[in-house]
Amino acid sequence: MAVEKDTKIDEVVEALSTRMAQAHYVAGQRLPAERELAEELKVSRVTIRAALQRLQAENLIDIVPRGGAFVRFSSFKAVVGSGAELEQAGTFVRMMEQLGRQAVIRFIEPSSIRPAGDDIGGKMHIDSNTPVLRRRRLYLVDRVPYRILDSYYLASLFGELLGKDEGDIPTSQWLREHTGVPAAQASERLHCRMPLAEEARILNISRGQPVVDMARWVWDDHETLFEYTHIVANGALHELSYSYQLPQ
Repeated sequence: MAVEKDTKIDEVVEALSTRMAQAHYVAGQRLPAERELAEELKVSRVTIRAALQRLQAENLIDIVPRGGAFVRFSSFKAVVGSGAELEQAGTFVRMMEQLGRQAVIRFIEPSSIRPAGDDIGGKMHIDSNTPVLRRRRLYLVDRVPYRILDSYYLASLFGELLGKDEGDIPTSQWLREHTGVPAAQASERLHCRMPLAEEARILNISRGQPVVDMARWVWDDHETLFEYTHIVANGALHELSYSYQLPQ
């Protein structure tokens, strides 16, 4: 019986660890109550309690008496600014992994192809009826929501990415491999502000915590503007860094 009990605990630990790794539970989020987890996973509350204690011992959660279990928060600052932030989707993930951090991309909604519309058309200097591929996703590092990316690409160049909403696909690499034309120039504009309600919910922060709001435009070496991305990042986890030439 002891072996069976330990096996059930192992199964619960694995299930909850997987959910945290895949960002179903993010840093700072309260896990469902023991009763809810027991009913969902079809085990006893004693098994759930033992699994939670093991997850706490593995530094994955914090158990607050009479408060519940919370996914542990791990702070790590990403540097944004001139040169440092000119990465395409995927480079950020690889950079975090090289630093020993677990990075995950989660699509907030399925990718889609739609007319650019007046707003995005104006930002990309294209006709409002021009088809664009939209990809809206969330980057997480060590289960912490870091930034929301809402990207728009010329569908004529990136339409084949429709529905490919998993894994790490650096768009600059994809463009070069599929068209032979490399990305050549990027421009960014950023400021700090308070988050909107949806942004605060997705980033798991309060409405009073600042975010970094960044707009990015990317051109290929034929001077075609092929990407516009709006980035909203947790301000507490991003450091701004710039360098510039002084007048003689």
